Amino acid sequence: MNVLTSDWNSSKDQLTFVRKQVFIIEQGIPPEAEWDEHDKNAVHFVSFGTTAVPTGTCRLLQDGHIGRLAVLPAYRLRGYGDMLLQKAVQVAREMGIKKVFLDAQVEAQAFYEKHNFTTDGKVFLEATKLHIRMEREI
Repeated sequence: MNVLTSDWNSSKDQLTFVRKQVFIIEQGIPPEAEWDEHDKNAVHFVSFGTTAVPTGTCRLLQDGHIGRLAVLPAYRLRGYGDMLLQKAVQVAREMGIKKVFLDAQVEAQAFYEKHNFTTDGKVFLEATKLHIRMEREI
């Protein structure tokens, strides 16, 4: 298992493959809510197992916003999400960012709490899903 740090132009095919499968097909998020102007400037992360098929993705924006963390169903609960999140936090620290934040889907809150993220508890609707803002000092 490994995580590649990349950019949109270099890894667009892998990023769109995973995010389309998880967010658009599995979760029913409208395509216009998934793709945005932030992709081209974000630092992207792609996880891989023992083959060239991507297993998951994540992105980091310049302001410390972590997002689009997705792992294909066949690879969940195997540490890929942990690796992607840890890599995003590590790269944010290397960029001099002091605090990272994210908008977690409510059902993923415990996953992020396991990684020392905290929340104010306010739930909101984004892209047809309930989310909760979470943050972590790094």
